[in-house]
Amino acid sequence: MEGKSEEAKQQERFFAVFEKTLANIFEDPGTKLEFVRENFEFYINLSDGRRFTFNQLSAGFSAFLSILTELLMRTDLLRKQANDYTYDPCGFVLIDEPETHLHLEMQYQILPLLTSLFPNLQFIVATHSPAVASSITGATVFDLSSGEVLGDTAAGSSFSDLMQTHFGVENEYSNVADDIIKDIKRIVKLPDKVHARQELLKLLEAKGKYMSAGLRLEIETQLIGLE
Repeated sequence: MEGKSEEAKQQERFFAVFEKTLANIFEDPGTKLEFVRENFEFYINLSDGRRFTFNQLSAGFSAFLSILTELLMRTDLLRKQANDYTYDPCGFVLIDEPETHLHLEMQYQILPLLTSLFPNLQFIVATHSPAVASSITGATVFDLSSGEVLGDTAAGSSFSDLMQTHFGVENEYSNVADDIIKDIKRIVKLPDKVHARQELLKLLEAKGKYMSAGLRLEIETQLIGLE
């Protein structure tokens, strides 16, 4: 920092927080951030030996870090203005669909991480992800389609419950599973029990790999009932 020791210390504190945050994101306590002055490039070094730049990150990690670094830089500027690097700024942050490009585990991590790093900021988030909606306690969930306020009960709800009650999905099953359920209902109504049992066995053989444990149990129960 060209001999400016105080500014150097401020930058060091900023990057210490950033490095710790990267370790949380990559779920690797040994994560280190390295700056190579010769080519003016930052590298992320993981404890298993992997080394890469920010430009080599997947779209999911890039989207995650773009939100995070924006907040880190803005709050750091406010701390500089206040000349107090222990200051946690207050304010509002609006984020539209933070789950974009994120795999499910990262969707579940993003709000807990942001709220822990910035405890005095209020986050207002629009999302279509049950993982985001259920990821933290103490949040107020507002369903824009129905106008219903859920309080923080979403944190205790399963993904399938949220998908059905607030994201417009009819049930927790895939379309393929829905068709299997329809076939089961049709078959058990057949008047000939022997024929019905044969049809269920054929269904189990033909589409068994698409069945969850619950669907398999349903067919097995019906087979017992047809004996």
